[in-house]
Amino acid sequence: MRSIRNVTVLAALMLGAFATSARADERKFTYSYEAKTLPKGSWEFEQWVTLETGKKEGSWDRLNLREEIEYGITDRLTTAVYLNSRYQANSGVPGFDDEHHFGFESMSSEWKYKLSDPSADIVGSLLYGELSFANDEYEIEAKLVLSKNVGPFTFAYNFIYEAEVEEEADESPAWRWEHLISNTLGASYAFSERFAVGVEAMDVFRSSPVEGEKTHAYFVGPNVHYSSGSWWATFTVLRQVSINGLELEDSGNTEWQFRLIFGVNF
Repeated sequence: MRSIRNVTVLAALMLGAFATSARADERKFTYSYEAKTLPKGSWEFEQWVTLETGKKEGSWDRLNLREEIEYGITDRLTTAVYLNSRYQANSGVPGFDDEHHFGFESMSSEWKYKLSDPSADIVGSLLYGELSFANDEYEIEAKLVLSKNVGPFTFAYNFIYEAEVEEEADESPAWRWEHLISNTLGASYAFSERFAVGVEAMDVFRSSPVEGEKTHAYFVGPNVHYSSGSWWATFTVLRQVSINGLELEDSGNTEWQFRLIFGVNF
């Protein structure tokens, strides 16, 4: 009888530990957010690494780095600060000057508010807002995040709107506007508490009202997720694909995107 009681207590402790770990804001996807926030009073550090590469002509490589510190104000409200840096190396790409440099780009302030939970409710929902600012560039981003956990499966959908204004040296008009509308989808299957694989898809519509330019690109690819409780990592490979006869879209897009997000909870 005592042994049964001990096993019951041990199982309860293990489930409690797993529930605490599952509340952390670890991500099964890198291009889609889930309707999750940090528990009140907890912190998380995330390192983002995104490589964009491949154009029709010439050589193009862009490495975007983001360091994030996130804090749970309440169980539903989370805020974060990002530091954004970029390495750019390109040559022989039509419409772009040859470049080779690395430098700090901007800072970002992020806010997430969870409306419903992806496990407890019919569907999880979250509102997301982000403001980025630099000396010559400002960007605002808003997202509607929907996700659902069904057994070992996780599904996510994001609707994203971004508006960016950038100062153009020696140009008229001096400021260039760009609007971006994107939809992302993600599906993941967990083989265990630690390991999951999935697929992500994304479409990106860009519009520059002043120049009258519009582009549309589609991406799809696999991802893998690993969690060790106190830390986690998710890696995604996306390739631009042809839909309805669309060709590879070079303006603002690349053929390949690789993204790794590494997170530590504390």
